[in-house]
Amino acid sequence: MYPDMVEIEDGNVGEKPCIRVMLTISARDLRDVNPSDTLSDPYCVVSITDASMVRTRQWEEIGRTEAISNTLNPDWATKICMNYYFEEQQRLLFEVFVKGEDKPRLGEATMLLHEIVGSKYNRLTKHLREDGKHHGEITVVAEELSEGRQESVYFVVSATNLDKKDFLGKSDPFLKIYRINYDDTLQLAYRTRYHEQNLNPKWKPFEIHIDQLCYGDRDREFLIECYDWDQIGDHDLIGTCRTTVNRLFSKQDTVLSLVNEEKAKKHKKYIDSGQLHFDKIFIWMDFTFLDYITGGTELDFTVAIDFTKSNLPIEDQSSLHHLGGENANQYEMAIMAIGDICQHYNRSKIFKAYGFGAKIPPDTKVHYNFPLNLDKNDPRCYGVDGLLEAYSIAQTKVELSGPTDFAPTIHFAAKHAATYPEDGSKYGVLLLLTDGFIRDLEATKEEIVRASSLPLSIIIVGVGYDSFEEMKLLDSDNKLLSSHGKFAKRDIVQFVQMRKFLPPHRALSPEEITLARAKLAKEVLYEVPAQLTSYMKSKGIYPRPPHSPFRESLPGSRRGSEQFSTASPTSPRVRRLLPTTPDEQFVQLRI
Repeated sequence: MYPDMVEIEDGNVGEKPCIRVMLTISARDLRDVNPSDTLSDPYCVVSITDASMVRTRQWEEIGRTEAISNTLNPDWATKICMNYYFEEQQRLLFEVFVKGEDKPRLGEATMLLHEIVGSKYNRLTKHLREDGKHHGEITVVAEELSEGRQESVYFVVSATNLDKKDFLGKSDPFLKIYRINYDDTLQLAYRTRYHEQNLNPKWKPFEIHIDQLCYGDRDREFLIECYDWDQIGDHDLIGTCRTTVNRLFSKQDTVLSLVNEEKAKKHKKYIDSGQLHFDKIFIWMDFTFLDYITGGTELDFTVAIDFTKSNLPIEDQSSLHHLGGENANQYEMAIMAIGDICQHYNRSKIFKAYGFGAKIPPDTKVHYNFPLNLDKNDPRCYGVDGLLEAYSIAQTKVELSGPTDFAPTIHFAAKHAATYPEDGSKYGVLLLLTDGFIRDLEATKEEIVRASSLPLSIIIVGVGYDSFEEMKLLDSDNKLLSSHGKFAKRDIVQFVQMRKFLPPHRALSPEEITLARAKLAKEVLYEVPAQLTSYMKSKGIYPRPPHSPFRESLPGSRRGSEQFSTASPTSPRVRRLLPTTPDEQFVQLRI
């Protein structure tokens, strides 16, 4: 899925042919409901209903745009993608709201998707109504997405020597990229975030669907405007330039002058208001996680288990590492749930397994990143059975200690990920199982920010019943993690609490265990595919074709697995922990 797009899935996709359309939304002359000096921060919510059910109409939200600060004339960058069916009436509701609590709705308008598609230039404008009055206009453009692979253009852009627009400081520059429509109107394709007080900004990489940029015509010009952001919404134009995709690819336009026409008219010696640099540009297809797996990309899994004192002594019945009993402990459940799926994305089925925060008698030193099987030269385990056996060895031989430091483990995994080939053949996943409080939170954040440019995802599973507030800070779903003023290149952390899937304080039935493990695995692994593709995209790495995948490495053969930690399938301990029926195994593997 492309940035700033909301994808709408339809249950009928597999039953009848459909056309995919993308909606672009803008509004003009909205009413100002903000009592302060600033303007409103409007956003639009889009809903759909079956137009044939007039009396019992129920609306279902299918997407919403971003909120734009301080404006009554928003051009929203977020696109809404949905299915279009010729034979159905698809009525859409567009509601414009103001961001913030207790803010009123600015107005609404309804349109049939057929109306939009059938209008000139597939563009329809209607009044926004509220309390029987008109409060501005909303314009919706519906464009068909081409069949097959979708193309987008990936940009890495910076600027130098921009004009200083603020009297008491530097500029806060941001970019707007517009498609020049067939009728010479402009349609916003993308808007960057602004850089505070910076005349030489480097914006976060972004991509634009090529149809939105230039109708898919690589020789058609598009417009770039550079503005100085203003808190009250009155952004000052720094300068503009035009180019084409082909001119960028041919290196003809790697540096473009940003020209302010008004300033040029007033000053005869005026040259420009700064330069725009295209540091990197390439065409990107909508490659999926499975494209990379089919092309031979392997996931390299590392498991790290918390052996700090807060888990309570292993012989204690309340210990999270407690041995024995009918049911597996929470660490074992997490290993089985996630390992059962992960092992199938590496042909060797090998995991590297470590422990941290423990002493290994007779040594009195606290160890981090020690092999779970306590073999100093080889942390590798074959399959889930091998992981469980290695964990069992550690349970019986280590002494719980501490403190709970994550930074050494993340640094260790990142250092290993940095050794992978740069061709996309390997991608690392660190599964970190812990019971709670992090002592070195700032150091951990710093290591994650550093690792965000590497082929690595970090999955943290919270075991036990701690509040895990620090873990939630690391899972930056809504805002990229930062440390000492530096932001992560991408979101690489997923945090999940184990207790969400377990009924509190009672033994579980086999059916409940199977269901809990399936739900846990689904949530834990949900973000990994998108994290992998985001890394490949940032490096411009295409998947290998299915007929010529990456070759299987030698350690991947089953023949070599005997040297790794394994447990016999008939071992009583393993038989107790693994699913007891083929149906239970099938449920887990489908997730």
